[in-house]
Amino acid sequence: MKILHLDGSSEDNGGVLSVLRNLQAASAPHGLQHVVWVNDKFTERRSPALDYRRSPHACGDDASHCKLFLQAWRAFPEVKRLLAEEKFGLVHAHTRGALLLAVKIAARLGRPVVFTNHNYARRRWLYSWAAARPRVHTVLLTPNMARHYGMNIDPPRMNMISEACADDFFTAPLAERTTGKVLRFVGVGSLVRWKNWHLVIEALALLNDAERERIRCRLWGPVPNEPAAQAYAGELRRSVKARGLEAQFEFCGPTNSIREALTDADWFVLPSTNEPCSVALIEALALGLPAIVSNSGGSPDIVQDERTGLLFTPESPASLAARLRQILAGKAEMPPPENIRASVRARSASVMSAEYAALYRQILAAPAPPPAA
Repeated sequence: MKILHLDGSSEDNGGVLSVLRNLQAASAPHGLQHVVWVNDKFTERRSPALDYRRSPHACGDDASHCKLFLQAWRAFPEVKRLLAEEKFGLVHAHTRGALLLAVKIAARLGRPVVFTNHNYARRRWLYSWAAARPRVHTVLLTPNMARHYGMNIDPPRMNMISEACADDFFTAPLAERTTGKVLRFVGVGSLVRWKNWHLVIEALALLNDAERERIRCRLWGPVPNEPAAQAYAGELRRSVKARGLEAQFEFCGPTNSIREALTDADWFVLPSTNEPCSVALIEALALGLPAIVSNSGGSPDIVQDERTGLLFTPESPASLAARLRQILAGKAEMPPPENIRASVRARSASVMSAEYAALYRQILAAPAPPPAA
């Protein structure tokens, strides 16, 4: 079965594309083939390679809802033609722009579509409206996301399938925690404001000199090619310099060797508020790293406080600093790495692929709903 994934990205910065790469890698036993619809400006920078279809009107996300509606209207004839030329079993959307296009495909072409919601949106009405459309099947990532949108899981119209990391993270050597005085922290993710990397810098500034000397934090991630992200990255660098934290906080740039970046650490840190379901977080836990995460979004559905990591109050550098002090004082005892790995074994690519394969077939086997009025 061939699946057309509507993404619309213009850059290869991970996120949804990381999920699709993991899905593709584990799909062979289920007879699934994945094709990804992106903007024609897209350049692949990560591996493994995906099978792409391109459009000048593909738009994954934008601050303007008007632009998203306009781009969906312009892209519809192209996608309609693509669906006529190639035999796709299902259309699967993953972004806000793709959601609007998927709803149009369901309404105008009468085809069932799947939409996986990868974000916590303030405008919840849009997702509730889309979920109620005939032939639209929604996938949420965690129980907290279902509560955020006020949606009840009721397959096949409303489903819960977690993001996942590649299977080989569960067979790779476990991370080895150091026993020295210096503790190594690592963060992975794009340098965008909603990721809240500034909270880590502000928390480090709240520690005393002796405490700061014992911490090294490395941040791996690209700066998206957009003005807001470029400005935020500049703010972060200036903040590190102004606080004299160059020895404690290092910007490492993008990497295709996430496993090596993670295993060279003692703790993983993810400060974003309402993080949907971080693949990097799952990868870190699969390698046996404990994690410090904001107590919001999907992270507390993944990290067990005081067992596989520590939760801190969202948007609070003081709370994050208190957790850092707890670790420095040796008062945050974590289980062996193999136990941390076991906590996310159900979030592997093989499990995710099997769940999507079952959902696809359940949708296609169901009788078609009556035409919309």
